[in-house]
Amino acid sequence: MQPEEKKWEEKRKYKRVYVRFPVEYRGKSFWQIVQARDISAGGMFVVSEKIEPPQTKIEVMFTFGEDDKRFIHAEGVVAWNRSKPTDDGTGNILPAGMGIMFTKFLPFRSQKFIDDVIKKMESENDA
Repeated sequence: MQPEEKKWEEKRKYKRVYVRFPVEYRGKSFWQIVQARDISAGGMFVVSEKIEPPQTKIEVMFTFGEDDKRFIHAEGVVAWNRSKPTDDGTGNILPAGMGIMFTKFLPFRSQKFIDDVIKKMESENDA
């Protein structure tokens, strides 16, 4: 008898989209320009060979949007990291980097703006 497989369940509060755009990253140990791979109103994943440990406070700055692009400055924490590229088991290589959870936005309305843009992107993809 095989042990019952646990199914992975999405626990994110906000929808995310896969993207590629530059992000200015300032952490405890270094400052760097990295590339975002996905984003939601709650956080983002950034590709980086230089990683910091979970719970490290960070700042990110980036421009986001389709037609109406906005500059966003967010504070956050490293939620998790991947220190080296990893095979996901299906042949896809997942890059090294960090999952960032946003904790504060400047301007404050940026979180809603990100969520609205993602919803618009999803509705356009469904059409």
